[in-house]
Amino acid sequence: MTFHLTAQGGNTWTLAGDWLVRAAGAGEWRTVADRALDDDAWKATPHLGRWWLDSGLAQSDAVLYRRHFELPPELPAGPRSAADPHTRWWLVASGLCELGHLWLDGTYLGDLRGRHAEHAFEVSPLLRSGAEHLAAVEAARGTVRVPQDQDAHVRICQTGPARIERVRALVIEASFDQAVLRISATVNSSGTHRGEVTTTVLPADDPDAGWSRESTRPAATRDDGMAQSEPVLARGRNELEWLVTLERPSLWWPAGMGDQALYCIDIDIAIDGRSSHAIRRPTGIRTIATRRKSLLVNGEPHRDGLDALRANEHELSHPSTYESANAAGRLLCQQVTLDPSVFAGAERGLRALASLAAAAAADHAGHHPCIAAWQPSQTAGGRGWSPWARRVIAKAMSAADPSRPVR
Repeated sequence: MTFHLTAQGGNTWTLAGDWLVRAAGAGEWRTVADRALDDDAWKATPHLGRWWLDSGLAQSDAVLYRRHFELPPELPAGPRSAADPHTRWWLVASGLCELGHLWLDGTYLGDLRGRHAEHAFEVSPLLRSGAEHLAAVEAARGTVRVPQDQDAHVRICQTGPARIERVRALVIEASFDQAVLRISATVNSSGTHRGEVTTTVLPADDPDAGWSRESTRPAATRDDGMAQSEPVLARGRNELEWLVTLERPSLWWPAGMGDQALYCIDIDIAIDGRSSHAIRRPTGIRTIATRRKSLLVNGEPHRDGLDALRANEHELSHPSTYESANAAGRLLCQQVTLDPSVFAGAERGLRALASLAAAAAADHAGHHPCIAAWQPSQTAGGRGWSPWARRVIAKAMSAADPSRPVR
């Protein structure tokens, strides 16, 4: 196995090379992570998560993957490592499948539901137990067959005691004089710590935009769009929320109405003066609303009204789709999909499912200025929703993101 080292908000080693794959039989997911399983006859594939491109697996609705690997000497995570005991290690997977599960060394890590979501699981004790390891995946299609991403990957990431698990960034006010962004985040902490959260919102081409693990203080000033706080973090997940004010921002406009000014939101959390984890989100400063069936962008009527393109018929799109639309000034109507076939006759649990889907959509795409509206919808082949169900889903989406209309 080969690891490739990158440096984006922390040290990251990617599992590159071939995985072993075979079609999944009934109940075989129970043994896919067994070290004693004989996988000599399994087929090698470089296309993790894209098994229907292989003629021998094209008709399979579910497959099993296995990956034997050994930690390289330079990775400070193994049993011989003298790394800081507060260092944490994560197995991060994305783009693998619509539905799936992940194991490491026979230990079940969790669900991989959602192709474009990033799934991170702490594996510090497992990596420190030895140099040789086994990753295993059960991957399955959902109700709708859609093309799989080419950038599916599994990687090992290093952070400090605190890791930023989730970020939602919404523009709640914008004018030529001032903009206000509401940012919420979930921070996973290994213990009780006083954190230092620093946020900057700078133009995408600003040389000071971005983070380095050697620096926990940006060159920006508060007038540039900076916010700092020192929350006390408890062990486990911590929910944080704060506002960032940006003076005299450059506004983002749809094509034909103005320039597409883009910004970067950089968030760093430091523990004891050392950067623990940092992330970046692209954004644009603009408001969007509806009035008398007209679409208003920054208070100005959009020439095409609500004639926005659908981002994807069945699910949230890859981040690159939104980034391209941001740069081109295209407005998208993003569908938020639930499958009615998973509901019981009385649609029990719909509120909880709708809240989860709405939160995932707002986290995934809420910071992109190209999203003009949310549109709840069902997957193909499912039974229709009742008017009550549609109201429940629309209400959940409005609660998750009050900065956009829900159609």
